[in-house]
Amino acid sequence: MATGLSVSSTSNLSNGQRIFIESAKESFEPAAPDPDLIESERIEAGVKQWDISTFARLSQAQALTEGVDLSSVQQLATNTLQLTPAEHGMIVTISNRLKRRQGDSSVVGVAGRQIGGSLRRRMANDVIALYDGFSQGAAGAGTTLDITHFRGSVAFLLTDNDSAVGPAPMPLTAALHIEQISDIIADISVGTPSTRTADSAHSFMGLSEDLIQRWWRGSDRLYGIPIFHSGNITIDSGNDAKGAIFAKEALYMVVANDADVTEEDDNSLRATEYGIFQEWAEGERADKHGVEVYSDAEATL
Repeated sequence: MATGLSVSSTSNLSNGQRIFIESAKESFEPAAPDPDLIESERIEAGVKQWDISTFARLSQAQALTEGVDLSSVQQLATNTLQLTPAEHGMIVTISNRLKRRQGDSSVVGVAGRQIGGSLRRRMANDVIALYDGFSQGAAGAGTTLDITHFRGSVAFLLTDNDSAVGPAPMPLTAALHIEQISDIIADISVGTPSTRTADSAHSFMGLSEDLIQRWWRGSDRLYGIPIFHSGNITIDSGNDAKGAIFAKEALYMVVANDADVTEEDDNSLRATEYGIFQEWAEGERADKHGVEVYSDAEATL
């Protein structure tokens, strides 16, 4: 016969104790504004490909002489971007046993939110991949982003750099990594790079003071341009990140359908498959209407 103090872990007493698990927490999905920052159209049912045509500008009108025939005739021409939507999606399989046992939260609801966030993340990353395609760049690897790069990008975009598409139409938008935004805010609010400290006496008042206090909202304006924190932009092995400043119509996305959410029982597996699927395609319409912003994104802390 066993002797001694009986505690919670004694022998088989623990078998009669109920195990309680706190409600599971979900991972926070990064901000993914990128698909909403570009031009998007819905492809019609029964159509497999979407063509976005841009009419090139005609030559400048000529000065005429009375009585002299105008023999030079201008011809309309278009540049076409062809987009064919492709399927994207994922499936989560949940056993019937798990659904019965998971009493702390709705595991099915969690699965729905997670697969929805995953699809949105994929769409955002497809748009982010297009930023690398802009031929004009600002800053560069290892270079700290500052206001000069920002206003220089705006000046480039508003200059008539391409007779086919003309200057970029307003409004412009910036999508950047949060560390790139941090560098911009530091540049306009605290002195020069060599004297830049959090409590520097060179801090400016007014607009920069206001920005430094509220920039964590993730979408503030600089030089008249809204800056969005793009949470899915990654930092490469050299501690650099690649965002962009662009006009909305510089990039296009064609969507074939709303997200299709599916639920299918697998009786032999004794589980249910939950899926989400959507078709889209994306591409660059006007190269000179965007600037790739490739700069240092080393962690501030």
